[in-house]
Amino acid sequence: MADDQITAPGAFGEAHPHAGLETVTFMLSGTMADKGGRLAEGDVEWMTAGSGIVHSEDATVSAGLRLLQLWLVLPERQRTMEPRVQILRREAMPVLRREGVTATVYSGRLEDAAAPTLNAVPVTLADIRLAPGARYELALPASHNGVLVVVDGTLAAGEAATSLTVGAVGWTSPHPGDGASALMLAAGREGARVLLYSGEPQRIEVAARGPFIAGSKEELDRLFAAYRRGGFPKAGNLRPAAPA
Repeated sequence: MADDQITAPGAFGEAHPHAGLETVTFMLSGTMADKGGRLAEGDVEWMTAGSGIVHSEDATVSAGLRLLQLWLVLPERQRTMEPRVQILRREAMPVLRREGVTATVYSGRLEDAAAPTLNAVPVTLADIRLAPGARYELALPASHNGVLVVVDGTLAAGEAATSLTVGAVGWTSPHPGDGASALMLAAGREGARVLLYSGEPQRIEVAARGPFIAGSKEELDRLFAAYRRGGFPKAGNLRPAAPA
């Protein structure tokens, strides 16, 4: 997970390749635009690199940009899939509303709020806002690893009511068995905003080098050779995939 915070507007990095993974870019504040379009606050770009893609062509950002970018390893059977890009607009995502709780669901499901996002592996991503003193019990697949990123306020999480403040990251672990496990969230006196990421552990060995994930050094060498030959499509030329 990268946490990029930019104070001055202008060019942002340069075009670069990815393969064998997915990048999940969450815009916390500010805007970013490249040849693939424009992302505003609350939008998510879910890019499946698969067999290879070139990303961030001529990217520019606004002042005050903050984004989180998570890398997800693709399973071996999907590591060579055709690349795709999904743009998840905040206003188009399902919202769960309970007393004192509003959760925008970008991937996976919270109760009856199910996102249409295409996933290579099961992933839940939600932006959860709790009013002062509000409590909410999340039901997540017991097999998932999870991470909570506190954006605003204070929070007590889990059976031990672990205290989390702004900038803190809380981790969950898989539970034995099938079905769901419960995670209690309780906001402090000023309320809380927390991003929830949870996903199915892959439990596979991979080889990694720079922006590529593969199953072996030889496979990495083939990816670099394909990229140097110009064999990777450009993300800006791909029509965003329509969620199912």
